[in-house]
Amino acid sequence: LLFGAAHLEQGEILINGNPVQIKSPADAIKHKTGFLTEDRKGQGLFLEMAVKWNISFPIVKRISKYGIVNTKKEEAIAKKYKDRINIKTPSLLQQVINLSGGNQQKVVLAKSLASESEILIFDEPTRGIDVGAKQEIYHLMTELADNGIAILMISSDMEELLGMSDRIIVMCEGELAGEVQKEQFNQNYILDLASGIH
Repeated sequence: LLFGAAHLEQGEILINGNPVQIKSPADAIKHKTGFLTEDRKGQGLFLEMAVKWNISFPIVKRISKYGIVNTKKEEAIAKKYKDRINIKTPSLLQQVINLSGGNQQKVVLAKSLASESEILIFDEPTRGIDVGAKQEIYHLMTELADNGIAILMISSDMEELLGMSDRIIVMCEGELAGEVQKEQFNQNYILDLASGIH
C-alpha cells in the first residue's frame, strides 16, 4: 500500500507531514520511496538480465533521449552503486541469476539508491541469505539511516527487529497493536502485542 501496489481504502499517507497520493509504484518512486520486496527473485529482479540493466531500469527515462539509452550514463551509474555497496560480481554484464542471494539483495538496493530514494521499505531484508551477507546488509542499512534515509523494515525475525530498530510498530490482524521505543524493547512484550494479548 505504501508503495502503491495496493489500493488505499481509508486513512492517508503523509511524507514529512504532508499528505500524498500514492496510487501506483510510479507515484511512490516520484515521492522518492523505494521498496525492497521479500520476494526478490519473483518481484525485485529481472534474473536473466545483466546487473547494470537491473540497477538502471527504474531510471531508464532519465538516462535516455528519444527512447535511446545513454549507455555511458547507464554504465557509470551501475558502477557507482556496485562500488558503493560492494556488489560482488565479475562484471556489470553478469546475469543477476548467477549472483549469491546477498548480492542479489544488494542489486535490489542499488535500484532504489539509483532512483534517489529518501524512504526505503525493506520487507524481510535478510531472508534466504547467509550470515556474512546479513551483516553486510545490516551495515548498509545503518549507514543509509545515518545519512538521513528513512528506513521502514518489515521483519518476522525478532533478533533482527531488536538489533536494528529505533522503534517497533506492532501489528495484530491488520491493526496497530502498539508502538515500542528502543529503551522499552522486550521480546515477550512485543510477542504479546502481536498476538493480541495487550
